[in-house]
Amino acid sequence: MPTDDAYHVAEVTDPTEWDTFAAAAVGGTPFSTAAWLDCAARAGGGVRLLGCRRKGRLVAGVSGLEVPARGGPQLVTPPLLPHGGFILAPPNSDRPALQEAERCGAFRALIQFLGSEFGAVHLTHAPALADAREFAWAGWTVRPRYTYQIDLADRQAVWDTMERRTRATIRKAGEAGFRLAAAEDDGVLRDLYQAVYERQDDGPPVAAAAVEAVAGQARAAGLTETWAVESPAGEPAAVVAFTRGDPCYALIAGAAPAFRDTGATALLYWEFLQRTEARSFDFAGANMPPIALFKRGFGGTLVPYFAVDGHRGRWRRSLAALRRAWR
Repeated sequence: MPTDDAYHVAEVTDPTEWDTFAAAAVGGTPFSTAAWLDCAARAGGGVRLLGCRRKGRLVAGVSGLEVPARGGPQLVTPPLLPHGGFILAPPNSDRPALQEAERCGAFRALIQFLGSEFGAVHLTHAPALADAREFAWAGWTVRPRYTYQIDLADRQAVWDTMERRTRATIRKAGEAGFRLAAAEDDGVLRDLYQAVYERQDDGPPVAAAAVEAVAGQARAAGLTETWAVESPAGEPAAVVAFTRGDPCYALIAGAAPAFRDTGATALLYWEFLQRTEARSFDFAGANMPPIALFKRGFGGTLVPYFAVDGHRGRWRRSLAALRRAWR
């Protein structure tokens, strides 16, 4: 095992070692773990766990799925998982300059390795990784993203902090007879997820069959719980798969178009937030205007995080930039 001061990047072959590191790492989330990545791989791709060591000690790492593509394989944060990417060992010094030097050295080594190993890299980091300069300095594209997080220590305070329109929508759905129910049929989640995108020419960002496969694996592994709100006639109006643990994330959501204006989805979130044992909740993204407006209504704290894109070769970076501008 290396004993010099250089950084060395290699595959981490022991999932237990990786999970232990990820549990304490800065930027580590449940989605950094081997179990979650194995679930996400049901949608396609192979799990990669890459560690950066210094003097034999894991000081940083990056996780994702390797997927085939023109121009070489790509490393990506799975599209159904809100975060992944780089993680960093907790600081072993109380001196900010030394902390930054360690982070920059480890991230630089990982970025160089990824550039030699993959044709492109698309990663979405957790909010705890607040410094994305090393990616920008390497010529990668850095994009700010946002989510809302809610402190659940006081449920009454959560209710009082909501926007008035959201409270009114929740009351409206409850008075109309919509009720929360456990959802054990992954097919319902699949169908209502697909229904959200029925008016879009491109369809859903992830194939409905892949969503069902990932959701089924995650539920079977005890990683999620799925809840629905049913209409007075017993029809599923909205459904959300939530992660177990603390913090809790809203992972996959779907809604029936026929009940779009009933407040069923807002009622579902509020009923779940009252029941969960988690002390904090993350909406797992608020990056499109209509979605952000809906989630803002629950009164959470707006939190930024970063997505990064790296491409091998200048022409590929230019092409990727043109595609983003066209979109």
